[in-house]
Amino acid sequence: MTTEADAGHQLDSLIGASISDLDTPAVLLDLDRFERNAESIYRVLAAHGMTWRPHSKAHKSPRLARLQLAHGAIGVTCAKLAEAEVMVAGGVTEVLVANQLGSAAKWHRAAALQRDAAVTVCVDDPQHVRWASAAAVQRGVTIPLLIEVDVGMNRTGVTSPDAALALAALITVHDGVRLAGVMGYEGHLLRVWPQEEKTRQLVDAMSVLTGTADRLRDVGYPVDIVSSGGTGSFETTAGLAGLTESQAGGGCLMDRFYAEQCHVDLEHALTVLTTVVSRQAEGRAIVDAGFKALGSLPGFQPPWVIDPSTLQTVGLSAEHGILADDAGTTQVGDQVQFVPSYSDAMLFLHDHVIGHRDGRVTEIVAMPGRGRLA
Repeated sequence: MTTEADAGHQLDSLIGASISDLDTPAVLLDLDRFERNAESIYRVLAAHGMTWRPHSKAHKSPRLARLQLAHGAIGVTCAKLAEAEVMVAGGVTEVLVANQLGSAAKWHRAAALQRDAAVTVCVDDPQHVRWASAAAVQRGVTIPLLIEVDVGMNRTGVTSPDAALALAALITVHDGVRLAGVMGYEGHLLRVWPQEEKTRQLVDAMSVLTGTADRLRDVGYPVDIVSSGGTGSFETTAGLAGLTESQAGGGCLMDRFYAEQCHVDLEHALTVLTTVVSRQAEGRAIVDAGFKALGSLPGFQPPWVIDPSTLQTVGLSAEHGILADDAGTTQVGDQVQFVPSYSDAMLFLHDHVIGHRDGRVTEIVAMPGRGRLA
């Protein structure tokens, strides 16, 4: 029986191996490309005077977060409090939880994190402020809060400047909390095209956020942070007045969604290596990775075969990928490499990625944030 310690030793033994010799399916991360993507995102933002707080919801790895910090990030963004706990435990000391916490128990956990890191949390309801204050006072800490503003996602966030003003007033009179700024996410606009129309809609959406920030400042509230953005929009929102930081993070990995539907020009660092296990009539090749390895979401394109580029994904079952091989050139045992459709829907299925440079394995990158949903 293989134990957890045995599995770890087997992974460590891969260091120095050629990626072409790996057993499959294998999730690969080209670390040179990851770093170049990080540098590209940082440079775009810095050129417009914005800071970079990349979202970690895809890679869920303190190691990769620290790599982003080394290339200009000021901290990381997390989708869930449990992910923030993993990041803090992994040495990341500046974290934004871009979400609301729906129980007093969660706010006590957020308060506990303030001993080791600056962990900012979003609010959009008076109950959030009351819970945050009670937890912070009990632990003798202060929790920085961002008021989330709905800029058109129709998901979370206050829906008017008056509601933001009321929350700011409540934060001001409660101990243990402070207003750090505002946040809004324009995720509903990432696929808009052509560029002129995307820019127009992003300008309108972001004006809701920056306008709310201005209203708060007009009556004397401090708004140091105006946070927004994702990989699919950062190149446009970076040039908009009033925004102070961007949460674009998935672009360090890059996937088919960002490249083809959001029109982002960065390098594909994240891939999945598979092996042809069967050949079928009518030009079909079957590989050893299905939606359990490659991920799948309704409305998204299938994983994209980049090597050999003559193949196309026509279907995924649980453990198999079905490929069209019209030229009939593949054989059982051949390797096939994919770019995932959407990294968020793929990486959470895996415990680790295999980091490589120049085709050689250099490290095994653990993803301890995987499965941390609370």
